[in-house]
Amino acid sequence: MTETLFESKKIVWLASYPKSGNTWFRAFLTALLNDGKVDINNMPSDGIFSSSKLFTDYTGLDPALLYQDEINALRSNVFNLMAEESPKAKLFNKIHDAYTFTSAGLPLIPSESTLCAIYIIRNPLDIVSSFANHMNSSIDEAIKTMNDPGAYIVQPLNSNNIHAQFNQILLGWSDHVKSWTANLPFPVFVLRYEDMLNDTIPVFKKAIDFIGIDTTLQNIESALAATSFKKLQKEEMEKGFNEKSVRNSIFFRKGVAGGWEHELSEKQIRLIVENHKKVMKLFNYIPNG
Repeated sequence: MTETLFESKKIVWLASYPKSGNTWFRAFLTALLNDGKVDINNMPSDGIFSSSKLFTDYTGLDPALLYQDEINALRSNVFNLMAEESPKAKLFNKIHDAYTFTSAGLPLIPSESTLCAIYIIRNPLDIVSSFANHMNSSIDEAIKTMNDPGAYIVQPLNSNNIHAQFNQILLGWSDHVKSWTANLPFPVFVLRYEDMLNDTIPVFKKAIDFIGIDTTLQNIESALAATSFKKLQKEEMEKGFNEKSVRNSIFFRKGVAGGWEHELSEKQIRLIVENHKKVMKLFNYIPNG
């Protein structure tokens, strides 16, 4: 790589724990950058961090022949090369992995080519039922994963009998949040899902201003109207959604805040709050009583 490679940082990470609103934000971004038009099965982005295809495209290596440490040592270079070769002014990359480090102590996510990150956070009490549906597991199993400091998602084989994505390193929910809201080497805008629902236009405008997209308030309103949860849900029912996990039947489930009150038992609520109380308190997620 040349010394002038990173004169312009390009990558905007769209980061979140699974089922926190990442797809909604990407759909909105798609509509905003495409005159209010969005097709959920064709949302142009620049790939997900866990993509094994991107790894092969930029390294020429078959990840099946490498140890995980060898893969991790090269993953940041993949996205640096992408930034070097892309003619785009900005690259939008989705990521569910926590911000972690390689066995050599280097960040797994490159800062050299990173412009900034949007980190979307959602009440873990609301995440758990959607996460259970996404993983086709029980709520108790989903809580166990969210409470596990060493948790990661094992990616299923696709129709070609290969892993289209590397395993995603989640850690526990609190550790995931702390990893992305710590003092990182690039700016991070923390976006609460609940604020996306309740204070929609001002909150989305702040996020767009943070990224540095030059647009109008009218364009933002039009993009939001085109990507309301009901519209996304209706489109999935009519056309399907190619990003839906093979494990579950529907991706756009409810998209509400506070649904946990009718979905979780007292014991399940306690298991989540006891494990994540400190971080939940920081983001005003502790339930009354």
